[in-house]
Amino acid sequence: MAVTWEITHLENSAVRLTFTYNNADLRARYNKIVSDFSKDLHVKGFRKGKAPISVLERKLGKALQEDALNSIIADTVNEAIKGDDFPKDAVPLQYSEPQVEGEPKLDLSGDFVFSVKYDVMPNVKLGQWEGLEVEVETAEITDADIERELDTIRERNAIVMDKDDNATAETGDVVTVNYSELSESSEEIPASKRENFSFILGSGRNPFKFDDEITGMKKGDTRDIQKTYPEDFNDADLAGKTKHIRITLASVKRQEFPDDDELAQDVDEKFETIADLKNGIRESLELMLQNYLKKVKVNRIIEKMVEQNPPPVPESMISTEILASLRQTIGEDKMQHADTVRFTQEAMKNEVLRRETTKDIQAALIRQKLIEHLDIKVSDEEMEKSYEGIAETSGKTLDEVKESYGTSEEAKAYLAQDIKQLTLTELLLEKNTVKAGKKVNFVDIFPRNS
Repeated sequence: MAVTWEITHLENSAVRLTFTYNNADLRARYNKIVSDFSKDLHVKGFRKGKAPISVLERKLGKALQEDALNSIIADTVNEAIKGDDFPKDAVPLQYSEPQVEGEPKLDLSGDFVFSVKYDVMPNVKLGQWEGLEVEVETAEITDADIERELDTIRERNAIVMDKDDNATAETGDVVTVNYSELSESSEEIPASKRENFSFILGSGRNPFKFDDEITGMKKGDTRDIQKTYPEDFNDADLAGKTKHIRITLASVKRQEFPDDDELAQDVDEKFETIADLKNGIRESLELMLQNYLKKVKVNRIIEKMVEQNPPPVPESMISTEILASLRQTIGEDKMQHADTVRFTQEAMKNEVLRRETTKDIQAALIRQKLIEHLDIKVSDEEMEKSYEGIAETSGKTLDEVKESYGTSEEAKAYLAQDIKQLTLTELLLEKNTVKAGKKVNFVDIFPRNS
């Protein structure tokens, strides 16, 4: 390529790539671009494609030079980056398009210099990865945790039946209410109106926590209540405030629960008695807790490694990760909606979100660097074992699973990467020390089980 280039590494894994054309090479490239452009051009007084460059310049003027400038820049950058002698550590990230710096002008009377800037894969430096010491909270499964889970199972398996119209709502009933906030003049506030909201009375699973106020009401009753919330209420929008609410009880249903042993057999045929079911619940919760704590232990080790040598994170990585998360949350088909676009723009500027995203990326970079440093490979036996596990949990045959992965190299690569991460997890736990921290409750870790 008739041009020289120079690479400058900047902060946060950014690169400036500066190109210099001498005048003769610039003029030759410009003439070729204009000549190629004129091949299909009809100019009065000349055969098709035979108009001299000077004539084209007079007729097309600035537009011709701008098109030539854009073409020279794009082709020059592309040719350099794809060249065999271009350094691998200066290749742009796939989602980081080189951006032209400044406003370069095409001056055919002298040399031409222009620069582009883009992000590259961060240069991750590993510090100490073994012999580290971290602290992780501890927890254990209690009988209360098992009973709580058992109550949830009972609710899922309960038969719900309408109560008599004259019956009052009691704790444990399934109630359906219509409600809305009231203005100072006792008018309903339309935006706060909610209809057919169902929950179990006494569970507190309603926005305003008005279980006590509903207790004793009958189907069809309407009641206006005033409720003041303490300053330390767990909902910041209600804390320290007084709300006036109108509630109409639309329906009241009672729950009928199966006998304990019958419940156990309904859940799974492998359980014969309620004791068997409780043992099954304990095993399930123990596994959930064990997997969670293992994940936390490894994350703490990785966090300590990040603290030693924080990998630089380019802006394009942060924005791409945030955008991917939003697409998953909102849905790809809704991303062009005006409100969603504004929400996305705000998310990109959210400093807390950016900080957490940066930490996640740094952890991922350290993990990948460790896998490469430790030369972790995936054996055929490990792949086979993973196929068997997938077949067991998916309900497919082993042959079906193998056929599925056999037709997708990308899926196979993702599976291999998961296996490498599992190997890395065990190595990190083996080579580092985890001290027992403060004891917490199971429901503190998994609030959904509360």
